[in-house]
Amino acid sequence: MELEVTPAFPTLIGRARIPDADAMNQGLHALILAEEAEYASLGRSNIGGWHSRPDFLHRSDPNVTALTSWITWALSRVIRATTGQDSFKGTLSLSAWATVCRAGAYHAPHSHPDSAWSGVYYVDAGTQNSDRPLSGMLEFLDPRAGVEAVTAPGDPYGEPFRVQPEAGLLVLFPSWLYHWVHPYAGQTPRVAVSFNAAVPVLAAHPAGTREEIAANPIKTLTTQEHSYNGNSLIDELEDLNSHVEAR
Repeated sequence: MELEVTPAFPTLIGRARIPDADAMNQGLHALILAEEAEYASLGRSNIGGWHSRPDFLHRSDPNVTALTSWITWALSRVIRATTGQDSFKGTLSLSAWATVCRAGAYHAPHSHPDSAWSGVYYVDAGTQNSDRPLSGMLEFLDPRAGVEAVTAPGDPYGEPFRVQPEAGLLVLFPSWLYHWVHPYAGQTPRVAVSFNAAVPVLAAHPAGTREEIAANPIKTLTTQEHSYNGNSLIDELEDLNSHVEAR
């Protein structure tokens, strides 16, 4: 007789290393540092460092366009992993912002309300500090209440899940999952782009748009209202995936 064991409350975190990302990262790095020089940081979860306005995907820049495509690809994959193949039909609204961390900056524990999925793309991971192994580390907290008070064989509960930043790494996670970034102790700036993906409330759309959303597969909208029809987006993602797997 076998014991059936069910992972009842899984929390899915996606990671992908974008291939051949050096040129895109160089372009994004220059764009972000130039924007940092233009205006002061918006105060959000960041303590120190710089936080841009949440309109980063507005940029008419080929590197921003390329990053948007990769984010869309990752969202499609994680949605399929959580809901089943092509079971979600509707619109995802994307917003993104750039961050720059210098020595001493960090992000306090937080979640991303009113969004479905969130993530971060590392343009430049900065430099490591051998005396501070957790410098700049992204840490997710176990969401199950009370697990830190439980002792069990193997200690399977309550441990954080940590991600070491590296240039070209894309991380995707549920927006409700609490996370934070350890104080950065590197010598050069750590540059990243974070994003939210939300399902817009149908009541906010005109009737015709509501019907279209209900009828078509995934569409993505930035705050510029750039969108694809469902079939074109799925085809584009499949073409992009074929290109990645062929490398």
